[in-house]
Amino acid sequence: MPTPITVPKNDLSYIGKTVTVTVDRPIGAAHPKHPGLIYPINYGYVEGLLAGDGEEQDVYVLGIDKPVDKTEVVIVAIAMRTDDDEDKWIGVPADLVGTDLCCECNIAKAIEFQEQYHTYELYAKYEKTCGAVIYCDISDNTQGRRYFLIKNRSGHIGFPKGHIEYGETERETALREVYEECGLKVTLAENFREEYTFTTLEDTIKTSVFFIGKFDKADAVKIQQEEVIGDWLLDYDAALAQLNWEQDKEIFRKAETFLHSEK
Repeated sequence: MPTPITVPKNDLSYIGKTVTVTVDRPIGAAHPKHPGLIYPINYGYVEGLLAGDGEEQDVYVLGIDKPVDKTEVVIVAIAMRTDDDEDKWIGVPADLVGTDLCCECNIAKAIEFQEQYHTYELYAKYEKTCGAVIYCDISDNTQGRRYFLIKNRSGHIGFPKGHIEYGETERETALREVYEECGLKVTLAENFREEYTFTTLEDTIKTSVFFIGKFDKADAVKIQQEEVIGDWLLDYDAALAQLNWEQDKEIFRKAETFLHSEK
């Protein structure tokens, strides 16, 4: 029998790897020490890999809605417990990698039934943010359209956006984030949704989704000082020049084209 491999705490090297999970606590099973705790998802371990507690590495299995004995999953997140010797891995079937199931808010909700009794930091490979290209009309023609841009503390100049929260739709997240960051209530256009995906400095894969939102020129802007360090209300050409990510410029061009077609 091969010598077991010990996985150090906070080890992210297994993120993205496929492992075979032996499920010893399937959906509907009771916790062996706490019978009142019923598993709403499959939970098991990887044979031959030892966690910090000396036991085989545990894995939460998401995306399979029936009890299973053994399954292959891709590790997409790790719950790094700060009050325990072991971490917990989170895996999904290969065809669900990168879907909303892998977003931090959905993972946190899925493992809450057990992790609520621990303190942990969740590293999730996949993130999703939602926001909007927002504008107001100061006259009745397209030359009177003004776009609102913000600058966050990282130096990124773009559109208000933020992480999706559990139970929210993309549009609900966009509305909430615009209001939180700018104090503006916008009306989102129908039939416009664009996105881009990139890899962050923390090596996570982030998808940013954008809508178009219109606000009234008389509305008062209330900037979220903790996150936003600059803001502008500009015409199209000036706004395009101010944006400092090419991905945002492409979204912006598509938004302008869409609004012209709506006139």
